[in-house]
Amino acid sequence: MPQDRFAVMDIGSNTIRILVAEKSGGGFKTLHSGQVITRLAEKAHDNDWTLLNGAMERTVDGIATLLDGAAPYKPFRICAAATHAVRQAANKEAFLALVQKRLGFGLHVIPWETEAALSLRGAALVVGATTPVLLFDIGGGSTEYICRGADGRIHAEGTALGVVRLTETYIKHVPLVMGEYAKLEAYLQPELRAVAEKLDPARPFTLVGTAGTVTSIAAIVHNVVPFDPERINNRVLLRGAVAELLRTLGAMTIGQRGAMESLQQGREDLIIAGIGLTLATMDVFGVDRLTVSDAGIREGLMLAAMEGEVPVEQV
Repeated sequence: MPQDRFAVMDIGSNTIRILVAEKSGGGFKTLHSGQVITRLAEKAHDNDWTLLNGAMERTVDGIATLLDGAAPYKPFRICAAATHAVRQAANKEAFLALVQKRLGFGLHVIPWETEAALSLRGAALVVGATTPVLLFDIGGGSTEYICRGADGRIHAEGTALGVVRLTETYIKHVPLVMGEYAKLEAYLQPELRAVAEKLDPARPFTLVGTAGTVTSIAAIVHNVVPFDPERINNRVLLRGAVAELLRTLGAMTIGQRGAMESLQQGREDLIIAGIGLTLATMDVFGVDRLTVSDAGIREGLMLAAMEGEVPVEQV
């Protein structure tokens, strides 16, 4: 039995991602990865943060699908971590029980502070562990901002700025109605200014974006087809290119966006709010370029699992 083989799952508000790896030196060797969009947080904010039965069923099915894809690499020890949607859910215990009953293992619900730390730990595999950075991790239900200064000190702020909620609240029409987008901008600016005031990062720093929104933007702008993390990592996105992408995608229908090979299916409606959040982040922090990292919470979770810092179960 391969005692050094682990699987981790990031159970997000929109996307589930799996990574299977073996210990290698001080890090790990990736054996398998995959993801599926299930939109666990669908309409939850309009329903007193109660997860919809259909969304829970989709998510359990999605977890099972990803596990089936990883079956050739069993046995492994697994840590499945749930983030904002499950943290906030009024019916959290019902969802956790459903996963345990159907899949035979539990979910580890992590606080946003742990989520932020794991995202930085994973992104450091791409951008380095010493450079001063401001990392933002856009999720379906939340966005975390993590500042690592030149002295190595880390400060983080969590927000409820998830692209599922932002889309459902502000971006209701396709093609994009600019009046709706203006309301989104007006909402984001003060929210992010409050984050910037709390973090107050010393300059110079590198703005780093991780997770599916930013990597999708990079894949479209740089025409990375099929998606390849090695061709995404350390790509630079200029503000002008992101703003131009907003105009291009904003003019499209859902069907036209869905036909794009560089945009993952399931993100056609969410990408506009994600671009808006990216642009607002660049504006509030006063930078016109960001560096992209496909590595984030999932890779940080893998390192934590291998170090025995999070609970794992044998499957």
